[in-house]
Amino acid sequence: MTPTDAARAAGVPLSTLRYYERRGFLSPERDPRSGYRRYSADDIRRVRFVQRAHQLGFGMGDVEAFLALSEEGLVPSSRLRTVVDAKLADLDARIVDLARMRAALAALADGATDGGCACPVEAALTGAGPGAGAAPTGDHGVLR
Repeated sequence: MTPTDAARAAGVPLSTLRYYERRGFLSPERDPRSGYRRYSADDIRRVRFVQRAHQLGFGMGDVEAFLALSEEGLVPSSRLRTVVDAKLADLDARIVDLARMRAALAALADGATDGGCACPVEAALTGAGPGAGAAPTGDHGVLR
């Protein structure tokens, strides 16, 4: 299929196909008569995989590693487990950060009615936890 048809079938902009080609994720055949790129159903499957992996938080380097493993055929479960465990650890760290940020924002919302409170968001981002920041001096740490 043509690049436009492939982009439409994969649900991505044409520029995404070009980007994936530059990254080496795709290598469409060339039409012998016109020289235009022709995408296969496998190319569309691959684009959808890359898109879904990206939505799940995998970076392009991760996607590259997955595609390389896929091209090797059967992947030893220990190698797959290593990649998955690393991603799980990353997600767990993000969840901790998001929970800390949620608590900081909740504390901010609870304390925002008094007209001037120390910013719990800064404390959460620096790891001090919600409400654990030092007493503000001047305008630093005070929301207006």
